[in-house]
Amino acid sequence: MAVEQVAIFGAGTMGAGIAQVALTHGCTVRLIDTQPGAVERARESVGARLQRQVDRGAMSAEEHAAVLARLIKGSIDDLAGVELVVEAVIEDLEAKQALFAQLDAAAPAEAVLATNTSSLAVGEIASPLRNPSRVVGMHFFNPAPVMALVEVVAAEATSDAAAGLVAETASAWGKVPARTTDAPGFIVNRVARSSYVEAFRMLDEGVGGPDTIDGAMRKLGQFRMGPMQVADLVGLEVNYAVTVSVFERSGQPARFEPPAAQARLVEGGELGRKTGSGVYDYASDPPGENAGGEIAPLDLSPELAAAVDAFVEAAALCDPEELAQASAAERYAFARILGSVLNEAARALGDGAASGEDIDAAMQHATNYPRGPVAWGQDIGYATLARLLSALDATRDDDSYAPAPLIAEAGE
Repeated sequence: MAVEQVAIFGAGTMGAGIAQVALTHGCTVRLIDTQPGAVERARESVGARLQRQVDRGAMSAEEHAAVLARLIKGSIDDLAGVELVVEAVIEDLEAKQALFAQLDAAAPAEAVLATNTSSLAVGEIASPLRNPSRVVGMHFFNPAPVMALVEVVAAEATSDAAAGLVAETASAWGKVPARTTDAPGFIVNRVARSSYVEAFRMLDEGVGGPDTIDGAMRKLGQFRMGPMQVADLVGLEVNYAVTVSVFERSGQPARFEPPAAQARLVEGGELGRKTGSGVYDYASDPPGENAGGEIAPLDLSPELAAAVDAFVEAAALCDPEELAQASAAERYAFARILGSVLNEAARALGDGAASGEDIDAAMQHATNYPRGPVAWGQDIGYATLARLLSALDATRDDDSYAPAPLIAEAGE
């Protein structure tokens, strides 16, 4: 086991989930929260989830009791012996910086301090510390006991030892660690961002309704859900906030510009499943379309149409009959979304944000991608991908589809 003594700050949904993961892999966990009753509620939720394992015969009653006995209500004044501290408080830079400044003084000097941030810069969180080398990102995905991926984020000052301990701990806890630099969006929120931006852009452009755009990804790419379905599931305001964060932290590139169609839904309080309507209307079963407008005729240049067809023929994972039945709008939506995602994966690989193996593992384990985007792009062929992206880029004047250097070089 990588560590035995863990402290977790924040007893909300994510903190309680991380605590459960650590507890069930033999750790003693000090769970800390300043809100009255928060730790007690977390203990109850962890106990209830583990009881379901007992009911299924996957855990004995004795094991259940032993696991809960290792969950201790802690305080910042009692961190002696703690090897790893995981922060899971509100996603606010000032709040996290204030907590880490306290941890710098309270935690043992040899303890690694990890933040579960999903979108803030790890280096900025660590900036108040005298020793920022012991701060590392340890980004779990919700629900933490179920989702396999943990992004291990090394800021510029993060030591190899700190990042290594977090990666080793994630593996010991049954997770798949994917190492990345402190780049905007890390791996998952960066690479997946293009799918949401492009889907909502096409909704506004009248390429098709949600069923057409999301359906193209399910049918041709064998994705379990389309990007707008995913956004509705996690909450449109949550998804939109991440888009804004990645856009701002990346220097406001046009390819990440937050889409107007999504902004309108958020501003109108239509946040997805949680409110009963978002992109889809959940009053019906199956959900009907709630967003989108008039469908415009698809008018592609001969070069773009040919590039779309070549890309789709090389990229589609469906059987030939389904591919033959796909409409022109479905083929275009699939090519534009997947092409943008593969382009961003190549950018991340090229700028050293992560290895190809880590990018592919991250996208498959965190977002259920049917294939890793680096390997998928390489199998399609960067020349084919460059042709598509260059043809798409000719439709705009903001470099939204400019091929990543790795792809552009192959297309020359």
